[in-house]
Amino acid sequence: MITSFILRAIVIKGVSTLSFSGFITRGIVYDILKSISPNLAEEIHRMKKISPLSTSPLTVEPNSKTINVGSIITFRISILSEELAIKIRDYLLENVDLTLKIGNTEAKLTNLSVIILDPKRILEEAKPLRSFSISFLSPTFLRQSLTKKCCQYCPNLKIKCPHLKQYRYYRYIPLPDPYLIFRNLLRLWRKYTGISLNHKEYIDWLLKGGIAVAGYRKLKTVRVYEHPTTPKWSVGFIGEVMFNLPEDTYDEEMAKTTHTLLKFGEHSNIGGNRT
Repeated sequence: MITSFILRAIVIKGVSTLSFSGFITRGIVYDILKSISPNLAEEIHRMKKISPLSTSPLTVEPNSKTINVGSIITFRISILSEELAIKIRDYLLENVDLTLKIGNTEAKLTNLSVIILDPKRILEEAKPLRSFSISFLSPTFLRQSLTKKCCQYCPNLKIKCPHLKQYRYYRYIPLPDPYLIFRNLLRLWRKYTGISLNHKEYIDWLLKGGIAVAGYRKLKTVRVYEHPTTPKWSVGFIGEVMFNLPEDTYDEEMAKTTHTLLKFGEHSNIGGNRT
């Protein structure tokens, strides 16, 4: 199951100016995890594998880059692990008067909504798409791993080759590459839903150009800083991107898998930081 918590709060103290608030909501989640268990927060923060959580940036009412007393803020936390979702649910229900730290302000929780999504239902309701669009509302970047090529006649398994591990490195891609987008979603699906999709066939289809960029609206890259006083930053793209499934590689089952992953991605998010 995929569990999304929608938190709504009112600012009761202080004034803050917002830049990219995805880092703020991620910080709130880790504050909650530390309150549940410091070890749990540390374990998830240092995970080498794909994280089971994602967040949305803040929405502010009235719409403003500054939040002060009386501002209403809303954001989403999505959890792909049922065990973790239960821990967060229990904590939030036991702390209905929770105060959230947001920059220099404090906000009191006023409303909590929970959405539970069954991956099996997403799969059953999938349709064979011909085209679709994705709106990237917050700066998104994708990671591509680069490795040394295998020796042609080497008897060792590729996944166990020490030389390949030694030469493995990464590049961060601030572009809406359909292969990287859907490979990312497929990895999340495989890790956390326990439901098998046609993984190898789908990856091969993507590599053949099964999904193509058809156009975009107001696509641009944005640099966001994790903290105003440190040089740590990321570059991601925002905007609406249109995709289609070309006729010469079209496959109905692959198109249904694409629809499944798109609906899943509305909750899981994609890319670095998943905010």
